[in-house]
Amino acid sequence: MSNKRHPLMPDETIHKILISTTSRLIGSYENDDILISHAWQHFSNSNGLMREEENPVSRSAFVLAFKTEGYTKAAGVVIPDYSYIGDIVCSLLSVLYGKRFDSHGLLEGSGFYNTPDLSAYNNICNHKLPFNSHTARRCFNVPLNLEHFKTLEKLLLTQDIDQEFKSKLYAACKFYTQAIQICETEPEVAYLHLITAGEIISGHYSYEQDEVLDAVTLKHLAEIRTHVPNGDKIARHISGRLLSIKKRFIKSLVSLIGPDFFDQREVSGEFGYFKNDDFEKRVGAAYDLRSKYVHTGSPFGGWIKPNSRLDDVQLGKPVVPDKEYAKTLAIAPTFTGLERVIRYCLLKFMSNNGLAELSNIKPET
Repeated sequence: MSNKRHPLMPDETIHKILISTTSRLIGSYENDDILISHAWQHFSNSNGLMREEENPVSRSAFVLAFKTEGYTKAAGVVIPDYSYIGDIVCSLLSVLYGKRFDSHGLLEGSGFYNTPDLSAYNNICNHKLPFNSHTARRCFNVPLNLEHFKTLEKLLLTQDIDQEFKSKLYAACKFYTQAIQICETEPEVAYLHLITAGEIISGHYSYEQDEVLDAVTLKHLAEIRTHVPNGDKIARHISGRLLSIKKRFIKSLVSLIGPDFFDQREVSGEFGYFKNDDFEKRVGAAYDLRSKYVHTGSPFGGWIKPNSRLDDVQLGKPVVPDKEYAKTLAIAPTFTGLERVIRYCLLKFMSNNGLAELSNIKPET
């Protein structure tokens, strides 16, 4: 029996992954090493035509193809699995366009054919939500054309980016993507994913006391240092606790938000959107919701879950037995509000670190 490889078997250095989005994008992304191109529906039947329209079953599919080095075939050598590249690319696509993308796994890889997982492809979604619709996002508007993915190609193709920094950024993008994938069925978990993405961003920054603490607190710390025995030690301990993850979370996200964020809102009405004067308080309340849920299990999904109104914030005061919790719920962003914050901050974070050429993109009018 001949050991000669059949010419129609997949190339061992070419890998193809099926990805899809609930939105509708045109164009393609082409690079010497990476291609993202349409995988067309069967238009001969009604299912294919229905998926092209904006509705609960909308899906546009693409093939992500890329080239790698070959591998040595020998006993004990593990066949390379590059399916994780699909998750990374989908996360970057989701953040860039503000749309839901799913990776369904390899079609071809390392010289073998593969069967993709189409379970997510066949799910229905609320097409009126901004991350599922066929309309470009109002906030950080990027036209729905795959050619704009080149603005993030440095993250995939440049070798001199610090690997630890890149891994953290990928993780933040992944949590954002997972949040918009599950928000319709698991709103609380999705909300926590957005907070985690924000925590990863904030972990990149460090602040001095006078940048995070208010003037009254700084004055009290100074009095402790001056008048209390072992005052320096006590003040360091207190300030260390005050310079908490929450404080850094708030400071980092607020510092990334520009004036345009408040103008480019998704909600079209006169109420229910973020305002600059109380934005910092609302970001802090989002973190408080996360802490309350993690430590006590207090449910809040019914109050923040995404709906077709697209409000950033609550329009009324939630009625719950715990009055303090009700205040937090009233101030905290909805899921769609927090999603808008985290996506904006991720794009600003990438842009500020020279990893996204976003200034050249002309928004849709």
